[in-house]
Amino acid sequence: MSEFTSLLVKYLIGLMGITIVVVIHEIGHLAAAKIHGIEVEVFSFGLGPKLLGKLYKGTEYRISMFPMGGYCRLKGSDDLSQALIDGQRTFTHTEEGSLFSVHPSKRVVTYLAGPLANLLFAILLYASLATLPMQVVSTPSIVATVDDYPTLFADASSPASEAGIQSGDLVVKLNGVDVADWEDLESMLRESSGVEVFTVMRGDTELEFTVAGQETQDCSFRYGLTALQQALVGSVRPDSEEYRAGMRNGDLIIAVDDVPVSNHLELLELINAAGPSLQLTVLRGTTEVLIRFTPGHDERGMKDFQFSIAARTVKRGGKPFSLLEGYNRTKLIVEQTFAMIAGLFSRDEENLRSSVTGMARSALLIGDITTLGLEQNTHSGLYALFYLMGGVSISLAIANLIPLPAFDGGQVLIALGEWVRKKQIRPKTYYVLQLLGVVCIIGIFLLLTVVDVRHLLAIRH
Repeated sequence: MSEFTSLLVKYLIGLMGITIVVVIHEIGHLAAAKIHGIEVEVFSFGLGPKLLGKLYKGTEYRISMFPMGGYCRLKGSDDLSQALIDGQRTFTHTEEGSLFSVHPSKRVVTYLAGPLANLLFAILLYASLATLPMQVVSTPSIVATVDDYPTLFADASSPASEAGIQSGDLVVKLNGVDVADWEDLESMLRESSGVEVFTVMRGDTELEFTVAGQETQDCSFRYGLTALQQALVGSVRPDSEEYRAGMRNGDLIIAVDDVPVSNHLELLELINAAGPSLQLTVLRGTTEVLIRFTPGHDERGMKDFQFSIAARTVKRGGKPFSLLEGYNRTKLIVEQTFAMIAGLFSRDEENLRSSVTGMARSALLIGDITTLGLEQNTHSGLYALFYLMGGVSISLAIANLIPLPAFDGGQVLIALGEWVRKKQIRPKTYYVLQLLGVVCIIGIFLLLTVVDVRHLLAIRH
């Protein structure tokens, strides 16, 4: 597959996922409008000129030319036009089924139904995904102390090292409780009270160390440990420089530019410090193979390697279907999204660059992660796609609640204002607010497009 074809496939996968989420949002508006007696003139799958259309119960259901999102057009534009032409101070002559003919409370529900549909979709999606059996990473609990790798961990101290634990030790118990793998150990340490008893195997000798953790700003404790693995290649992207140079899954990397490597952390230190081009010595079976290549770079100018270290996995059965499971996962992502939004106001350029993105880059990210999963197996690829769609659905719900005109949040504020004041908004005021909303949307779209273009140019550079 050529680089262009690969990129196109990623974009199409991402756009398909985003479009489904947008259509679900619009279905929420459609259902609420129908329930509350507001006529829906057009419900379109996609944007642009109409390709196909069918009138059903007063609504034209369309498939439009560009399969990017969709829209739901509610009845009321004629009422607004007539009110503006006549210079009316209120919508005195509204058509039956018009948006302006119903009580403001019904408009509030109709506009909130879109974001609500997205949140419900995410809850159902995550509840369903939790029922699926899947392969999960299960890294052996062989540890390294971070002070042994100062260039990777910014000269961080290691309470575990100070207590006597050494890189290469296998942690078998924590406070007398068996440790299954590194992920199990991490989970147990997250609940730490500050002092832990580690039982480790060093060769054939069992040793015990009591370690006092270092308290962090979020009131948890760190022990200065990380997982230690073989520098064994797990996967190589087929369209990468590494693959073209001859690297293959299962290769054991034993040297970088003739400097010996015994684990993945040594590998990371050496490839990060190396020059523009690399020579890796790998062991393939019993044969040593030399691989020379020049790695690509990401938007920050950092080396972007297209291979991963092999991870041991175990099959874990799915959980019983539970909406609570879906709700908890959705709640967590909502909290993370608000934390990310709060971080935007820190004026941290790096944070802005990584967090703010438009549809093009979002589609590429979704497509890229999905194809990475598909390279492993179909199950992993589809799981990744649906999981990301849940995240996009939550983001769309939150974004639409922004209290700006033309967004659902702005329309809710207008309707709430009418409801509280018991007085309808003036048609001219509503029109001006809508124009401002359109300007805001265009401005946001242009800003995100600039961000996406800069990202693309940075990658190409």
